[in-house]
Amino acid sequence: MDAVYLHGPGDLRIDDVEKRPVSPGTVAVDVAYTGICGSDIHEYEVGPVPIRAEASGHSIPESEWDDYLPKPMGHEIAGTVSETGDAVDGLAVGDRVTLNMVASCEDCRYCAAGKYNLCARGDAGVVTSRGFADRIVVPASMVLPVPEDVSLRHAALAEPLGVSLRGVRRSGLELTDRVAVFGAGPIGLGVVAGASAAGAREIFVSEPRAARREAAKALGADVTLDPTAVDVVEEITQQADRVEVSFECAGAGATLTDALRSTAYGETVVVLSVFEEAVSIHPNDLMQAERELIGSFGFQGGPLASRSAFTASLEHIADGRIDPEPMISGTVGLDEVASAFEDLQDPDSDQIKVLVEP
Repeated sequence: MDAVYLHGPGDLRIDDVEKRPVSPGTVAVDVAYTGICGSDIHEYEVGPVPIRAEASGHSIPESEWDDYLPKPMGHEIAGTVSETGDAVDGLAVGDRVTLNMVASCEDCRYCAAGKYNLCARGDAGVVTSRGFADRIVVPASMVLPVPEDVSLRHAALAEPLGVSLRGVRRSGLELTDRVAVFGAGPIGLGVVAGASAAGAREIFVSEPRAARREAAKALGADVTLDPTAVDVVEEITQQADRVEVSFECAGAGATLTDALRSTAYGETVVVLSVFEEAVSIHPNDLMQAERELIGSFGFQGGPLASRSAFTASLEHIADGRIDPEPMISGTVGLDEVASAFEDLQDPDSDQIKVLVEP
């Protein structure tokens, strides 16, 4: 079958690969839609990006790329069960599903504490899900049913929305808090939608692309700001005397500093973006203001998958608290994936979330 693989920066190819058979405990899913993730774009730009590779500076030297490339792409997946292996209960052919791709060893210190998204199995590894294809085989534990009121098109956004909702949960956001979101890509837009559903009093969004600012308004933003035209920190300070919670969703040093300085003293900044390189901040922006800077990575999987922010995102879509449609800017086939990646990394493009329909 055909599947999209990354062979190096800027080099996506449709490869002819063998279909994987189901085995005991696994399920085959016919893919309806797979979203192109921001992390996919990062790897398209710079090559394979590791998870928590602190010892190597969060990068994989080009001399080691042969250990990771070519690598399959695509992990925001929704589709229909087409085959089940032995020892699979609760799933049947024809079931509409989406995939929580968090894998856990259930043996390390993090799994023992129920922090499956931090499983040491992922340290210095890379995401290898083969979602840009018409079929994928995964452990049954990763397969979650899609509610009747949720289309497969929208279910493909459960993964990025789950990332966003976990960030909102970790922020400690309370009713009537004011919020600032820096970066209105899919994760930032999910934060806007989640913060609005959680009862934020006022939501500010900083984003240079006009199409993304409009999407932010549709999802609940009250004030959108173009950082190329105004001083965002000054605007937020004047309009709200700073905010209680800020979310950094752009992955740049300047936006991290703006997020800190837009946040009231003693309050919280959450980092959800993947940074391509190290950045610097002034530690006094933390210490002298007693701000808290926290990270938020993915969402729960393993035995807690059914209670994760991923599952909550499906529930939010089903009951109407979140409408993901404003996030979707296009749909392409496998033969158009490379051009979609080019559009998504173009700062002048109107694209936001592109779904691949294999």
